[in-house]
Amino acid sequence: MSTKELYTKGARVWIKDPETVWKPATVTSDFDGKSLPLEDADGGALTITVKEDKDLPPLRNPDILIGENDLTSLSYLHEPAVLHNLEVRFVDRNEIYTYCGIVLVAINPYFELQIYNNDT
Repeated sequence: MSTKELYTKGARVWIKDPETVWKPATVTSDFDGKSLPLEDADGGALTITVKEDKDLPPLRNPDILIGENDLTSLSYLHEPAVLHNLEVRFVDRNEIYTYCGIVLVAINPYFELQIYNNDT
């Protein structure tokens, strides 16, 4: 299966956004080899013209993998997937530590978190 075959109706992708850097979108009909029709998270319709494979937007991970402790567990490991996973872990869950294999990724919250006490 080629990567292009993954861009079918209902596939979830990331598109660049000037405000949030990356924004979720959904493919509204199968990729025809030239253009990819999408609906963004706000319900807006748009079409991406694809001249080369690199023009295809990055695919989103399944919901079950969002917020994973180890980034290597993600199906798709690219910039928007990493940033989104770190955002979910830090903003939604107050978890400042995430692994990428044996590498620890720590986000400095710039304020004290009540995650340590006298016993830890």
